Amino acid sequence: MSNKALKGKGEGEISLRAEGKALNTILKILLAKIYRPRNLGLVSIIVVWQITSLISPEDTLASPYLVFRAVIFEVILREGLFLHVGATLLRIVAGFAVAFSIGASMGVLMGSMKYWEKFFSDYVTVGLTIPSLTGAVIGVLWLGIHFLTPSFSVVIIATPYVAVNIWGGVKDVDKALVDMGRAFDVDKRRIIKNIYIPSLLPFVFAAARIGFSVSWKLVVLAEVFGSSEGIGYMIFYWYENFDMEMVLAWVLLFTFIMFYVEYGIMRRFERRFLSWRPEVIL
Repeated sequence: MSNKALKGKGEGEISLRAEGKALNTILKILLAKIYRPRNLGLVSIIVVWQITSLISPEDTLASPYLVFRAVIFEVILREGLFLHVGATLLRIVAGFAVAFSIGASMGVLMGSMKYWEKFFSDYVTVGLTIPSLTGAVIGVLWLGIHFLTPSFSVVIIATPYVAVNIWGGVKDVDKALVDMGRAFDVDKRRIIKNIYIPSLLPFVFAAARIGFSVSWKLVVLAEVFGSSEGIGYMIFYWYENFDMEMVLAWVLLFTFIMFYVEYGIMRRFERRFLSWRPEVIL
């Protein structure tokens, strides 16, 4: 065999080895990403969904592929996406902002003064026991089919959840640190800034997360009863048309949006403002 042929054969073997190593590296990276707990959880949901759709009666549960396709080609491209998603998000933000403002004020008063704690405690207890469905029905009966009816329902139901978290946060402030600050003549503004606010921040984020999750569920539910636009309205519209594929498409789209709000906005703010907290590993 000539030197040229041997050289070509050697180069071919080197090329194949390089390609094999590259494919090996890519496969390892993909497997490492898939085996991350969050990604593995999502993959398991899709696998269970696919299996369930295969063994379910026809038209009972659409497969993940059909639903993802419907999200892209039916919901995003054809269904007036911005009108319905924009209406729902506006209602969520409006209702949550009012509920958080009222609930946070109640929580601070309850945690700092015995009088207000006794005054509001029964309201908070009763509010926590009211089902979301009841809040949606009350909102529709009081205000009728109005753009802000779902937001009003959010204020009724979400306010106690915010109040009870902030109430617990104020109660949890280290009184020894406050007394020490006062003993050293630290002015009230600095005590609030350096003791109260850092102590309250974890409870504020917990209240925001719980209040927001209650808000978006309740808005979608209220849109089913008392709205002519929004994601809840579209879910009910396709339910009446017995189209499970489109129902799941709208549910999936809204889930994506809420995932972005949770991991793209709330978690980032939480990491930024609570970076001083040590991480607990069990």
